[in-house]
Amino acid sequence: MTTLRDRYRGTLLGLAVGNTLGLPFESWPSREIRRRYPKGIREIDPEETKLPWDDDLAQAVILAEAILQYDTLRNEDLAARLMEWFESNGRGMGSQTRAVMNALRQGMLPSEAAKLVWERDGGQPAGNGAVMRCAPVAMRWPRDRKKLLEETETSARVTHHDPRCSWSAFAVNLVVAEALNGRKPSIDSIAGTMEGAGVGPHTVHAVRDVAGHTLEYLKLDGSAIGFTLKAMQAGLWCLEYSGDFEESLVAVIQAGGDTDTNGAVAGAILGALHGASSIPDRWTTRIARADRLVSLADSLLERATEAGETSMGRG
Repeated sequence: MTTLRDRYRGTLLGLAVGNTLGLPFESWPSREIRRRYPKGIREIDPEETKLPWDDDLAQAVILAEAILQYDTLRNEDLAARLMEWFESNGRGMGSQTRAVMNALRQGMLPSEAAKLVWERDGGQPAGNGAVMRCAPVAMRWPRDRKKLLEETETSARVTHHDPRCSWSAFAVNLVVAEALNGRKPSIDSIAGTMEGAGVGPHTVHAVRDVAGHTLEYLKLDGSAIGFTLKAMQAGLWCLEYSGDFEESLVAVIQAGGDTDTNGAVAGAILGALHGASSIPDRWTTRIARADRLVSLADSLLERATEAGETSMGRG
């Protein structure tokens, strides 16, 4: 049985390796990946150890650092942290987040920028930039469902105003929280919790639609590449797959589409379920500053333990 500490570390390291493994194949159709890599994508580019983190991982770290500093998430603080990253690096930043950063740069208030971008584009954008980074929220509040929802919404709405973005992040965080507490939830239980929290029916349906279905059915490489509910489904699918960490993550990447973000979401869930000890060493050794991720995971565990949010000891 994995320890609590192992699962905490696995959450951030899993997010990192999923993001990095899928990065070179972003937007590839599944058929092309299968043709060129019939045994799946199984190696991380060694050059990644010399590069700045991609946006999925970088923004998850930003959330973790903000939580550890204030023990909550504040819209203005998150906006400032994202702006600093945007101006110093911004590798892989999605178009929706970039539009919000540009609105902030032009003097828009953090409380208004994401809403403005969303309304300007017809109230349609529901990109996956919030769901990819959300796991540190579950690591801090794994047992308080009300707080988990509130903080997840804050983590999402700083850049993604559409409620589907915060709701899909909430679904992923529910799974991560359950896994950190030593449980493997069912799709039905996650959907039921979301219904009880007042989540919109479209998002709940997308959760339930994962049950009993294959990755091919989910069409991760279809017309909805980059859609927040697709990234959510990629992660939730791992609850029903019987493979270990490596085989599950390889399968998600092989399904194509937004492979780096789908990989990040799936990796965080798989890491919380199976622990860091289940992640191949040949992957973690190719993650830049992996020791920083371990330190952040340990600090989040410490904070959650001090607050009575964990019940299984420190591991």
